[in-house]
Amino acid sequence: MRISTVTIFDQNVSAMNRQQADFLKVGQQMSTGRRVVNPSDDPQAAARAVGVGQSIAVTQQYTDARVSARNSLSQQESVLNSVGDMLTRAKTLMIQASSDTLSDVDRVSVATELEGVYEGLIGLANTTDGTGRYIFGGYRDGETPFTRAGDGTVQFEGSTEMREERVDSGRLMKVGHTGNDIFLTNLSNARLATDGTPANANLFASFEKAIAALKADETTLPPADRKDVFSNVMREFDNAQDNTLTKRASLGARLNELDTLDLVAGNRKLGYEQQLSDLVDLDYVKAASDYSLGMVALQASQKAFVDIKGLSLFNYLR
Repeated sequence: MRISTVTIFDQNVSAMNRQQADFLKVGQQMSTGRRVVNPSDDPQAAARAVGVGQSIAVTQQYTDARVSARNSLSQQESVLNSVGDMLTRAKTLMIQASSDTLSDVDRVSVATELEGVYEGLIGLANTTDGTGRYIFGGYRDGETPFTRAGDGTVQFEGSTEMREERVDSGRLMKVGHTGNDIFLTNLSNARLATDGTPANANLFASFEKAIAALKADETTLPPADRKDVFSNVMREFDNAQDNTLTKRASLGARLNELDTLDLVAGNRKLGYEQQLSDLVDLDYVKAASDYSLGMVALQASQKAFVDIKGLSLFNYLR
């Protein structure tokens, strides 16, 4: 069978084009570090890589949510630590005020300092985070949670439901406590009052009663009644401090849980990244070998084409 010169030429050019394309593909893989540069390189691996990539993205979203939740919980924990310090100071002042040796002037002086603690407590209750949201406002975190009523008492205007964050696929976490839980709630586990019922843990009302009693003279509030007020207020401060410690412990437990979820998610993400690497990343040793072989094959093909193209009977006619 005779093979025409045109056929030989076309076959050799096609072979060189295929080898050149393979050579360039290996070069592209080496430059990107990926075995699967285009989906057509390995459709099955490319499809699986898309799923693994989505899993990595979801894992990162939960990681970001945990950062936000941790910030909120940590800030509340810090504020509650300050609340505890203020309650300790308030209890010290109440012990001082309970002394029978204090004059009316002395009690007014104690009342003035207690008012300062009271105002500071309101400030803590209306703490905002870095974005201007009130951390104790619950879902209504865009409005001041604690405001003054017409009679001067403090009232809660926030939500009694706390904002939640999905910190993992199966975990929806409350990112703190509402102001109602911290400052205004009666405690089911509180020390009992003198009548056997749970004592009131409304911190602001407790301060208001104490300040009023300190400023009252003996004609409007007899010493025995004043002592009763002081005793009740001290008990309420104790209850509030117990509540603060309980809520801080709850925040700490959630922070610990977030650390555990971060550890688990970190291991999960490493697993996903290894899967993705196995699917699409390049084996540089094999690629370098393929690159060298491809270059030799292409050069040999080009030389063979030149040699064959030079073969002609006309070269031997005299």
